Amino acid sequence: MENALEQLEMLLDDTLQIVDHMVVDREYEDMLTSVKNGLFMQRQSVKEMRNTSREEQQIAANFIDENLNKLNEIVQKLESILLDDYQSTTEHRIEQYEQLSLENQMEQTETYHDKIDYLSAVKIRENINRMTEVLLQIRS
Repeated sequence: MENALEQLEMLLDDTLQIVDHMVVDREYEDMLTSVKNGLFMQRQSVKEMRNTSREEQQIAANFIDENLNKLNEIVQKLESILLDDYQSTTEHRIEQYEQLSLENQMEQTETYHDKIDYLSAVKIRENINRMTEVLLQIRS
């Protein structure tokens, strides 16, 4: 159980760090802020789980899982929007763009930032999915 809580905390910390480095268009800042605040609240909940009984941990894990599912919905919407932005700035030639050297990609500043933000959203979603798997261990 202790190992699962540590793993959950590490995933939350890593994911919050990713969110902190993302820069999205103003119209999507609220979505990103919601994700950040939600992850931070779940981080606090996990910290509080350390000093509770097994039964209380299972109840808290259910609550956190529900919240992560809601956050995942927001992340998936944001990911879709960021993919659209990335496709747009590459003129729907993502594969060709990614064939360029990193140096050449970075020269195209807007496109490169769109790529990084999209990949960040993908990583956030993947981390939330991993958190859900860890929570399953706690709940069983």
